[in-house]
Amino acid sequence: MHDVVIVGAGAAGIAAARTLREQGVDALLLEARVRIGGRAWTDSSLLGVPIDMGCAWLHSADRNPWTAYARNAGFELIEREPQWQRRIGSQEASADYQQRWHAAFERNNELIAAAAAAGRDVPVSELVPNDEFRSMFDAVMGWLMSVDATYVSSVDYARYQDSDRNWSVPAGLGAVVAHAGQALNVRLSTPVRVIDHRRRQVRIATDGGVIEARTVIVTIPASLLARGELRFVPDLPVRLSEAFAAVPLGAPNKVFFQVAAGAMPFDGTTHFIGTDRDIRTGSYATRPANQEVLLAFFGGSLSVELENRGELERFAREELSRIFGSRFNADLLSAVSTGWHNDPWSRGSYSAALPGKALLCDRLSEALDETVFFAGEACSLDYFGTVMGAYQTGVAAAQRALSRLFS
Repeated sequence: MHDVVIVGAGAAGIAAARTLREQGVDALLLEARVRIGGRAWTDSSLLGVPIDMGCAWLHSADRNPWTAYARNAGFELIEREPQWQRRIGSQEASADYQQRWHAAFERNNELIAAAAAAGRDVPVSELVPNDEFRSMFDAVMGWLMSVDATYVSSVDYARYQDSDRNWSVPAGLGAVVAHAGQALNVRLSTPVRVIDHRRRQVRIATDGGVIEARTVIVTIPASLLARGELRFVPDLPVRLSEAFAAVPLGAPNKVFFQVAAGAMPFDGTTHFIGTDRDIRTGSYATRPANQEVLLAFFGGSLSVELENRGELERFAREELSRIFGSRFNADLLSAVSTGWHNDPWSRGSYSAALPGKALLCDRLSEALDETVFFAGEACSLDYFGTVMGAYQTGVAAAQRALSRLFS
């Protein structure tokens, strides 16, 4: 019999387990994957340098608890702000262009905030004008919110609290999260199939047998809960099922390229987009987190379409060749692509509430019988889609479990 079992050893599960351990409770984490970290995943073997296959940014770094953890654990941080959208293709945008783009983006944010404040939970696509920057705005929604603007809730978007401090980690943000979990009690390759909470002791059915616990913290992605891939006995109440279905995960994806010696465009770390005239474009970075690779990033429905067709790398090569010339394709050597939409243990990258459904997110942290608690980035109202949101909800769930244990 365990005091606490945590389903999922991603950022939320690790934060919950560390919080419990600080109070003398050694939780058991059950992880379906062969590694810890979940959607926080740094790989150093595929291209010979650390690359973040999942989350890569310490968003709101000045208030992000992972920032303090990374520093205390000895990780180097790059404390400079990314210069997103400064280059369109190979050309640096003029000062006038940048000023007009930023003014249009701020105006759009104000329109969305005003609608949310008035109680209008509608797609942001209905609130912003079709001006010269509309295509770029829609592309940014796919990168920022994980889904197309037609699926971004005005209320959800407006309540995200961003401090505009975005830092990176040369060793990888996924490596930071994995480091935090290295001393915890984790069973890998142990998918949980059923949680039976009919009795005082919760029974957790896994591929490795049945485990009993006094309390359970579920941290797997909302997408899996909405699909019923983890069953509950009795079934989840309708209000919770509706809430999980309201926050599907979008599936932004990445392609990392090794580039031939001397062929990398631009000096240092530089961000650019393929075009500002078409939503079907990528966001690119040379030497992200100071690593000698070129990164292509895709969001929204374009990302899902390309992943399903196995064409993420092809699209990136073609767009980069249009920007830098056809000969540049030969300079793009080994490539590694992610595939989050079809990943069986996440079915997406990060969450976004559907229009008209944002207020259902308030239910995501509700407990079952004060015995089964939920955590994860989707449960965070202010920092959804981030490891910061995952951390905070993991800590909150652990504190509720402690209250249950010692009540």
